[in-house]
Amino acid sequence: MALHKGFYKRAGFDVTLLEGDSSTNVVDSVLSKKADFGVSNSSLVIDYLSGLDVVMLGAIFQHSPNILLAKEKFKSPIDLAKGGPIALMGGDQDIELKAMFIKEGINLSKIKFVPKQKHLDDLLENKVVAINAYSSNEPYLLSKEKKTFSILEPRAYGLDFYGDTLFTSTALYESDHKVVSDFRQATFKGWEYALENIEETVALIEKNYNTQNKSKEHLLYEASVLRKLINPDFIQIGHSNPGRWEHIVEVYKQFGLIKQTRTLEDFFYKEKEDSDNTWIYFYILISSLIIVIVGGIAYYIYRINKQLSKSEQRHKILFQNSASAGIVWKKGYIITDWNEQATRLFGWSANEVKGRCFLDFLVLESEREMVTKNLKTIANDSNLHIFINQNILKNQTPIVCEWHNTLLQKSKEEDDYEIVSLAIDVTERLKEEEILKTQANNDSLTTLPNRHFFENEIEKIYALTKRKGGAFGLAFIDLDGFKAINDTHGHDAGDVLLKELAKRFQTTIRQEDMIARIGGDEFALIFHISKESEPYEKMIKRILELANTPVQYGKDTTLQVSASIGISFYCQDNQVSIGELVHQADNAMYEAKRKGKNCFYIFENFFQ
Repeated sequence: MALHKGFYKRAGFDVTLLEGDSSTNVVDSVLSKKADFGVSNSSLVIDYLSGLDVVMLGAIFQHSPNILLAKEKFKSPIDLAKGGPIALMGGDQDIELKAMFIKEGINLSKIKFVPKQKHLDDLLENKVVAINAYSSNEPYLLSKEKKTFSILEPRAYGLDFYGDTLFTSTALYESDHKVVSDFRQATFKGWEYALENIEETVALIEKNYNTQNKSKEHLLYEASVLRKLINPDFIQIGHSNPGRWEHIVEVYKQFGLIKQTRTLEDFFYKEKEDSDNTWIYFYILISSLIIVIVGGIAYYIYRINKQLSKSEQRHKILFQNSASAGIVWKKGYIITDWNEQATRLFGWSANEVKGRCFLDFLVLESEREMVTKNLKTIANDSNLHIFINQNILKNQTPIVCEWHNTLLQKSKEEDDYEIVSLAIDVTERLKEEEILKTQANNDSLTTLPNRHFFENEIEKIYALTKRKGGAFGLAFIDLDGFKAINDTHGHDAGDVLLKELAKRFQTTIRQEDMIARIGGDEFALIFHISKESEPYEKMIKRILELANTPVQYGKDTTLQVSASIGISFYCQDNQVSIGELVHQADNAMYEAKRKGKNCFYIFENFFQ
């Protein structure tokens, strides 16, 4: 629109637009002078910090349209991590999508990322479980075909990147600042016109630029989504916040994409001011006292209105565009504002909660003391304070929220302040994390600790005993005749037997001891003793007895095995490594088998 409405021409430019594609490196094109200006994304800051001489002139999209589009059943990064292959563009273009997984504590090596091929067709044909997409494009196509889907948006995980950033080369910026400034303003003016005249803009795209063969309806949908991402009603076209760029840099650092050797100071466009102020002084000299007074009053009113406008703008941006439930509160935990997302999450409307203390209806009584203690720290500084606690919905359902709190404003009066608190419902995330933790540390069949957990536990006990003295025992338990059970009755019978014996073993050991399943029919027991004379044989004999007790399988079948147990001790007389201790217990277990099975044997007869 800047071109077709003559904004460029009136600024003195004869502009040719070059369409990008997957093979075009826009930054290279600008630096090699094939183009004077380009449009990149937030990865432009990587190019700058890598030493390339680029200047960011302004961010068109205040929020990136980049999303993960997934099959309907995948609601979170954890779902996707377990679901199957995910198609991305590759390179640095989808970093914000990968960062969602890191934010959720998921190792990227555990996820199967694959190159984008047929894109949307791959998703529809179940070749992948998710694809990179634009919120302004692919969701429309799926909705048109009445396909259900899920959208995972980086903003919901605290990853708020810019999109479509206008830039130029440092060389052009420094050699002809006026050209850069005029082009920048004409471009932003084109965007303003386009967003105010969407029907006209869509018609122009259809006629001259529709290489993707989008329908008018599709283009109108795209315009509607992009308008929300640009937010021109409240934010000036091209505005960018240095603090957000610093945050983006931190995310890129997590991926090892940036080794910061320069500051961001020269990354941002700066207006150059005219230093000749002679006319201003002349005007002041010839101004009358009345005009000065009137001007002063007008300026005062202007400043007040501007402050109010900024405050209102801040409020609207925060509460109408936040992806999180948001509340603003003051001393006494009194709610002064409550956004639409808070209503959707908690169930109360703004009219129901304004003026009330949120501790009375939003926080569990059992957690109020802890929550109050945390909240008192927020008003002391302007840092971001993050807490997790249980909350209550209007229908009395408990949920768990992660709260991001910061001081919004503070006047000269110490007690006059407001705090903004943004909430994310992490109930399902915590459940998923607990499931993953259980899967990582527990045997899926018997629910006993698994080999991984056992190895971690013996390292802790070994280090503690070595430092403080004392002793502990390690017993290897191997079932005699288990293979015959599987061969005769099948693996289902073997599973029933293992689950029942695991339950018996767990109930017979002391609370401070630990038994784990470390293999098919192998168990390991770590038991604590304070001195050499402390009796332990009773517990071992009980395990032998329980292992030898028949297990009912179906109506007419009983399953019976026995156990061979080998024991070694870490003690003053046997200060060996963990590996050697395990080796001793293993040798002792085989010695028990040689002695006839259904018995235990102590390595080198320690403590006898």
